[in-house]
Amino acid sequence: MQVRATLRERAVTESAEMSGARLSAPRGACRLTIGVDDKTLPRVFPSCGIDALTWSRERRHRERFRGRERAMAGERQREQLGQGGQGLGLGMALSSLTAIQLLLSFGIQWYTIARLGAGPETDALYAGATVLQLFLVAVMEPLSSVLIPLLSGRTEADRRGSARPLCIGLTTLAGMLVLIIAVIAPLFVSLLVPGFSDRTRALTVELMRIQVVGLIGAAAFTVLAALSHARNRFLWPAGALVVCSLVGCGLLWLGLSSVGVRLAAWVQVFLWCGPALLLVKGLGAEPSRPLLLDRPLWGELWDRLRPLLFSAAYIRTGFVVDRFLTSFLAAGSLVIFDLTWRVLAAMVRILNQGVVTPLVPTLATLAGRGAWSEFAQLCRARLWWLGAAGPTALVTVLGAVTFAQTLDLWNDNLATFRTLVLAGSGVLFFGGINHLLVNAFYAEGESAIPARLEILTTTAGLALKGLGVLAGGLTGLAAAISLQYFLSCLLLGGALARRVTARLRTSPNAPVAGMLAAHSSRPL
Repeated sequence: MQVRATLRERAVTESAEMSGARLSAPRGACRLTIGVDDKTLPRVFPSCGIDALTWSRERRHRERFRGRERAMAGERQREQLGQGGQGLGLGMALSSLTAIQLLLSFGIQWYTIARLGAGPETDALYAGATVLQLFLVAVMEPLSSVLIPLLSGRTEADRRGSARPLCIGLTTLAGMLVLIIAVIAPLFVSLLVPGFSDRTRALTVELMRIQVVGLIGAAAFTVLAALSHARNRFLWPAGALVVCSLVGCGLLWLGLSSVGVRLAAWVQVFLWCGPALLLVKGLGAEPSRPLLLDRPLWGELWDRLRPLLFSAAYIRTGFVVDRFLTSFLAAGSLVIFDLTWRVLAAMVRILNQGVVTPLVPTLATLAGRGAWSEFAQLCRARLWWLGAAGPTALVTVLGAVTFAQTLDLWNDNLATFRTLVLAGSGVLFFGGINHLLVNAFYAEGESAIPARLEILTTTAGLALKGLGVLAGGLTGLAAAISLQYFLSCLLLGGALARRVTARLRTSPNAPVAGMLAAHSSRPL
């Protein structure tokens, strides 16, 4: 390779930008411009103070720098290719997989209730799942929201080195929690459902001890799915859930009549542990950094997660209050209300998987680059998508209920189900929008603002739920939750709009527009 050497005041100045090394010559050296070879330069200018060892070291620095530049360029190219797929096609594929998985999940719930009936056994099954669901919404969902941006901002080598200790450490903590919960389950059940009979409470304790084992699989799946999402591989985690849901349906169909409600509890465990086993290959076979010595990784994770834990434990555990209140109503009220809410939450999850999940790594990348105009444009477009999708989801659910009535399926409870869906339609209208707004805050590294706002709306929701149950029973409870979602949407949307507008004002050459302004025709 030929180089051009120019000497004036100093013989050679080769800047190795990554190392900061410089080569200099004595003052007063003459100006020369000549083409030389790397190996002959020390012999051409012996008076410039450049010896062979120094020049060789500088050349190695330069080669390492160029190698790093090529690696970073490759990473950027792969990232752009991954982001290029995060459009409508990927969203539709994710929504389809999620819809299939949730349809299978609904089939599992419906078949269990149809076989066993809406009574004490199914009430105990759903109440026994409370602890598992509590940790899923209070710990695992915030953890996933933190892990995806954390891993997205790292190179592939760093991701592989980080994921293994995270997976091992979190599953170990989950196993310890399972043992603790198995001991305190009787006390927890007596506080959770005081309206149950003694026999139903005893069955609830047994089913709780079974279902909480799924927490181990949920912890592993959270890390493994976040790793896949950070690599812009969104389909396999959703596909793993579909595969395991199919197996779970088969197990119930074969053995529910003979084994009973305990089989339904073990199937719930399999639905969380199975997908984790299917994704574990994503960790790779390479050795990782030591788990106990990786303090910066755990410190960064804790710093990001800490503001969310208290708020999530308070915000996302409203279903515990719902089960407490419904335990005082007629037998079967808890399972009907919970099934209705699972259907609504499933519809919201389909929207989130198709619209929000593929967006999070891109938002984190844009925020990291300070590209606030593109950040606002992307959020604005997806808000309009979700605003139109909510009413469509409501029409879909009501159409399914009408179709079930024509087939004479579960007619005894369909009228109650339809009423609860209408009263709780605010979940469909605002659930996906709230999820997008919260993840937009997380993508730019802000977790305190959404936590404070959600704590405020949850506190108001507790009062609304109490009044709703007193005024209208299950229907009043559903209407109170809808109102809570609406208040949360107003507060989160206003806060994010002000924050992004302020970012745009300080961003050079960026147009200032409100978050809900009509988005441009520029392709996303």
